[in-house]
Amino acid sequence: MKGFTLIELLIVMVLIGLITGMAMLSMGTADPHEQQKLEAERLVKLLELASQESIARGDIIGLEIFSKGYRFAVVENQKWRQESTDMVFRPHTLMPQMLLALDMEQQAVTLMPEAIQASDPHPQIVFTPDGDMDLFNIKMTLKNSYSIFVVKNTPKDGLVIRTESLL
Repeated sequence: MKGFTLIELLIVMVLIGLITGMAMLSMGTADPHEQQKLEAERLVKLLELASQESIARGDIIGLEIFSKGYRFAVVENQKWRQESTDMVFRPHTLMPQMLLALDMEQQAVTLMPEAIQASDPHPQIVFTPDGDMDLFNIKMTLKNSYSIFVVKNTPKDGLVIRTESLL
């Protein structure tokens, strides 16, 4: 049979969205609130892609979150290692005035500021080949801003972005 499978088409669509998002981020914008929104959208696209890649590859993929960024990891020889074969999943550092916070099972998770070089990853969020993904809230704050972008994975809606106001 010729043609593409549904999963291949979905992966291509997510890649196009991710590349578009990265292009928008690289162009930059003078509005920090808009950059915060773009970072939240980028993270959602990466999470969707990681879930689809886990299904397509049949591998477990993890996301380790730091207060200043994040990195993806894969299981190799029963041990987590930083994802290095796919540049889409390279480690990402946020703008200096942006911070992440993570809640899992309605409990705040203590985050390291950034990855320690040469340390093994310890992902908090895991994507499995059967399509399962942990439930979480990732809060993205910006210094001197009253808005918080929250990336959530919920049982009902899946991955969503919500905006909360501190006012």
